[in-house]
Amino acid sequence: MSAIKTLSAPQAVSMADEWFQFATADHFWMQWRHCRLMRALKRAGGQVRNALEIGCGHGVARDMLEHDLGIPIDGCDLNRAALEMAKPGKGHLFVYNILDQEPSLLGRYDAVFLLDVIEHIDDDVTFLRAALRHLRSGGLVAVNVPASMLLFSDYDRAAGHLRRYTLGGLRKLLDSCGVEAEAVEPWGMLMAPLLLARKALLRRAKRRDTIRTGFVPPNTVSRLLLHGMKNVETALPFRVPFGTSLLACGRLRTSVNA
Repeated sequence: MSAIKTLSAPQAVSMADEWFQFATADHFWMQWRHCRLMRALKRAGGQVRNALEIGCGHGVARDMLEHDLGIPIDGCDLNRAALEMAKPGKGHLFVYNILDQEPSLLGRYDAVFLLDVIEHIDDDVTFLRAALRHLRSGGLVAVNVPASMLLFSDYDRAAGHLRRYTLGGLRKLLDSCGVEAEAVEPWGMLMAPLLLARKALLRRAKRRDTIRTGFVPPNTVSRLLLHGMKNVETALPFRVPFGTSLLACGRLRTSVNA
């Protein structure tokens, strides 16, 4: 367990704790998102010496990023139990509410990651603006969110999602917060039929184990098929026209945190 520094009082968050049991580094969706994120960061260029992952939970995404980027990545969350599941890393772990605006963290980072976080937040504008104050001028921000309200289901409700985003809506949010979006791209197109099927299944079944049913492949064959879908889509030489998620990468306008 990483040493955890408490900067804010722990709080209940709009997130299903059981999700952390299933979101492992070998899960096809975690790998799919990580692959897309690494490609976006490579295209963005520039030197990133340190970063902050906001809403890092149990630290799996942070571990994957530290391994591939080779830099310290601090992580923060309000769910202390989730943080206690995290492995030691190069960076620090904080129980921290970014709305508290801890002075020692403001303007400290070259990059901020919000990976499937803002869909849990009622006021995503205020939250994103607070997150961006932790960036240095011209710093990089990467945001991943679920896409399309057509796919919104009982799984989203169980996971604590308040919304799914459109490409235009995410661009508008970033622009309103002072981010010059360099790319906003859909991914997970091949999963769209599965998410529609999940929506119908969960609506009929009203299962108690909604997170497991909606996120965990039921057997080895399905795991292999889903990994195969990930490999096929990530190998495509063109951007898919739609997806089940959206990944945005942009830079903070230099005047915003000046």
